[in-house]
This record gives sequence, C-alpha cells and structure tokens, in this order.
Amino acid sequence: MFIRNAITESSKLTMVQENETIDAVLTKMAGHLSLPCLTEDGAFLGMVSKRTIFEQFQQVVAEGTSYADFVQHDIRTCVDTSVPTLTRESFFEDTLEIITRHPFVPIVEDGRLIGIVKRSDVNHALSVAFATNVETQRILLGMADVEGALQRLFTITHRLGVNVVTAVTFDARRDALNRRLILKVSPTPKFKELCEQLERAGYMLLDVKG
Repeated sequence: MFIRNAITESSKLTMVQENETIDAVLTKMAGHLSLPCLTEDGAFLGMVSKRTIFEQFQQVVAEGTSYADFVQHDIRTCVDTSVPTLTRESFFEDTLEIITRHPFVPIVEDGRLIGIVKRSDVNHALSVAFATNVETQRILLGMADVEGALQRLFTITHRLGVNVVTAVTFDARRDALNRRLILKVSPTPKFKELCEQLERAGYMLLDVKG
C-alpha cells in the first residue's frame, strides 16, 4: 500500500505561515491540536502544536516576557522543524515510526506540502491489515524463520479451499529465531481440519479462536 492512497490533500487542511502571530495561530487552532506550518514562500517548514507553543511560552516567561507580548511574536519560534517527511511514493508502513512520535505525517515533494497522513488513516489501514472489521476465524501461529514456511502454510489453506483474509507476521522477540503469524480465515467448516494440518506441518498453534 502506498501513502498516496491515504493522504488528506493540503487543499483540505488548515495551515499557518511562519510570519503569523502566535495569537492568530491559536485562533486558527480551535478544534485542532497541531497544524502544518509553511514558510513565507509556501515551502513546508514544520509542525506547530499547542504543546510546542506552550513549551516556547515556558521558556520566554522565565526570561520575563508577558503572555500579552508573547502572543504577538511570530509563530516560527514555536515550530517543530524536526518532524520527518515522506513522499507519495513512500510505503505506508514508513508512517508507523513517525506517527508514534508526531500527530501526523507530512507528505512533502520538492519542498511543498502535498498533504498529511493522519493517525486515523493509520488506524484504518491497520484495521484492514489485521481484518478487525470482518468476521473471521483466527489462529496465532509460531513458526521457524526459514525459507518456505509461508509457502507451506498457503499450500495447506489452498488444498482445503480455505479463504485467507489476512496473514501478518512479526518477531516473537528481538532475540528470537522464530516468528509469530496471525492467520485469519473466512468462517469455514474445515477450521478444525486446518488446525490439525498446520500442527502436523510443524506450526505451533499458540492461540485459536473460531
């Protein structure tokens, strides 16, 4: 899945410019926790949030600046310019590390903000990947991290005529050589037989629901 399938286009976003006052930006932020910030010539600068504004206020108030004076400063002093960016051709999974640390993922090409990927977009994609929105029968498998492990699994499901809705693998532990796999299939009367054949093929059935 590419990011371009989950972008909220910049034309639909509320954005701020670096030379706007903090007071004006706070007004724009009604109903928002964070917004993209652009330079005066329209290039993407970074992200401004209520948190970054508060952190900057804490710093200047300690130096004797009043709140009334503070909100007349340009918003550029409150912009987080460290937020990583991706492009429309990036893979969707590249958003995961960024979205755990930032409210949204900026999609930037040639310095211009194309749009953003929101946490709700990531949540929806994960919901689809893990098939949480459809009725399934679920098996948590343990398997050796060896060549052909997935091929053997899908040979079994194909032979039984079982429809695989999703199959997601992940490491059991960082130091482990084996892997875990969440297998979800459409409800089938052959589910018990599927479990038996998987066990005979050497897979560990760690949890079965269905």
